[in-house]
Order: sequence, then structure tokens, then C-alpha cells
Amino acid sequence: MPEPTPTTGPASRARVVVIGAGASGLTAARDLAATGHEVTVVDKGRAVGGRLASRRIGEADFDHGAQFVTTKHDDVRDVFDGWRRAGVLVPWFTGSPDAPARSDTARDGHPRFRGSPRMRSLAEHLAAPLPDVRTGLRVTEVRADPGGWLVSAVPVDRSDPVRLTATAVLCTAPVPQTLALLDAGGVELTEHAETALRPVTYDPTIALLAIPTGPTSLPNEGALRLADGPVSWLGDGLRKGTSSTPAVVVHASPDVSRDLWGASDEEIADHVLTAARPHLGVDASAVYVHRWRYATPTGPPPGGDDLALLDHAPAPIAFAGDAFAGGRVEGAVRSGRAAAHLLTSALAP
Repeated sequence: MPEPTPTTGPASRARVVVIGAGASGLTAARDLAATGHEVTVVDKGRAVGGRLASRRIGEADFDHGAQFVTTKHDDVRDVFDGWRRAGVLVPWFTGSPDAPARSDTARDGHPRFRGSPRMRSLAEHLAAPLPDVRTGLRVTEVRADPGGWLVSAVPVDRSDPVRLTATAVLCTAPVPQTLALLDAGGVELTEHAETALRPVTYDPTIALLAIPTGPTSLPNEGALRLADGPVSWLGDGLRKGTSSTPAVVVHASPDVSRDLWGASDEEIADHVLTAARPHLGVDASAVYVHRWRYATPTGPPPGGDDLALLDHAPAPIAFAGDAFAGGRVEGAVRSGRAAAHLLTSALAP
């Protein structure tokens, strides 16, 4: 992906705060910076990525959020081409990881790609040229301010609060979190935005990270997606090529994740590993449990056929994320690009 190059003069320059440093937020930030705007990206995580999440424990590396990328839409082809040229997006396997059929005739034919060396590398590449990306900063409210917006945040290290003024805001956090920030600031959206955003819901996912005692029996490239049962995904990082030592990620199904949400990590590990063992073919020892409260958007996209949403009350504010485009990495990128286009048009002199 080309480096952002300002293409407009100072007269059209605006300050935009992007909430969320995942695929949507960083894609939008790149596009907004390329049109000459001053962009600040904030995220409560200690690193960029959102659900492009990776974690290293000992010598093992785990991708515990998004597992792969598909590239089916030409409108974001340049993003994927940029990732490939940079060496951070590489082929993993071709076809569906769905159980039970894995024969050539059962495959869907679509290539799946992975981040290299890990999924978070994709987000790190997007963030690299941006001059103002602030992680470890939890936004507490968004409120109207003369001429635009005031975004208040608290660093996770408990240092002094931060207040950012902006001409426009882009919200890419999960929709319920975004609405909570606007409610905290007393923001009244238009009826259209309220009607679109309030009904948005998500399924949770509990991700279990584990070290197997030996080679797993997962099919082919170490990827298995299940439509039924207590686990929905199993991935072998060693066979995937993202870990130099054995590393397994197991995602509990939405129903099991809801049932176990308040359980201890030990209870979760015991339940999930018991369910995973017939698929792994070996025992495994849990090393970490991660709870994704807003893992998979459910129901129709809030924007309908639109990949992002723009509101003007009281100043330009846009909404984007994977909920607008099918819950995949590619959808998140497309939504971010659409939001950047909406804001660029709204901020034009």
C-alpha cells in the first residue's frame, strides 16, 4: 500500500480522531492522511490490531483473534497488494477450513492468507507511517465541542487524562461500545443513525491458547472450523507457520462462550480442552484465556448496503467496522475505506 501523500492544501486540512486501531480504523486513517488531514488514532489496547490479535507466550506465538484473510473485492485490492509487497501477507491454504469435508471437490476454491510473521503484522504495517497512533488510551466519552468534538480518554497506565479536540470523529470500536461513549457525552444522533446503530449485536468468543503435547491431527494446514458443537475453531500455529514451536488456538462456540463468560480461567480451560481433544488428537496445556465480548457481529449490517455510516449532528462523525461488512478482515478494511471517503466529502471546503 503506498505511503500516504497529502493531496490537498492547508485550507482543507481538518483534525480527525479515529477511535480504534484495528483494520477499519487504520485503513481509514491512512486514507484520511493521504488527503491532507491531521489524524490521531487512539486505542485502549497496548498494541495496534484490534482483532488482528497476536500474543507471544514463552517461545510460542498465537493468533487468537482473526485467523486468516480472504481477498475477494477489488475496491481494497491496493491494501492487500501493499501487504503482500511488504511481506506481511502470505498464502496459508486454498479452500474452506470447514468440517468435515476437506477433499479437493469440497473446497470452495478461495485462497486464505495469513499475517507474517503473525496476524498483528498486518495492523502494524498500516500503522507504521501514521505519525500519531496512541495505544493504551481508553476513550471514556465523546461530546460536542465548539467547532467539532471533544474526545476524553484515560491512559491505561493511570497517568493524566487526555482530551483531544477534533473537527470530525470516526468510531470503529464495536457499536455498543461506541454508543456508550456517545451516551456518556450526551450526544444525540439523528434518528437515522440511532435506528441503524442501536439494534447491532455481537456474539462473544472465548479464545483458549494452549501448548499441545505433540503433533495435532488437525486437517491439512492446521485449520478446522466447526459449525456445531462446543468449539468453533481450532488452529495449529506451528503448521500455520506463525509459531516456531507448538501452539494451538481454540475458539469456543458463541453459546459456550456465553455460558462460560463468568467462569474462572481454569474452568474454561478444562471445558474447552475436553471438547477440543477429539479434534486435536493430543492433550494440551492451557496457557492463556482471552474473552472477546464483541467477536462476531450478528444480524443485518447497520448500514444496509452501505459500508459505513455518516452523521452530522452536531459535527461530522462516521461509524465503521466489520459489523458493516460481514465480520471479516476484508470487510473491516472495506468499511474503513468507505468511512474515510464519507468524511473526506463531508470535510471538503
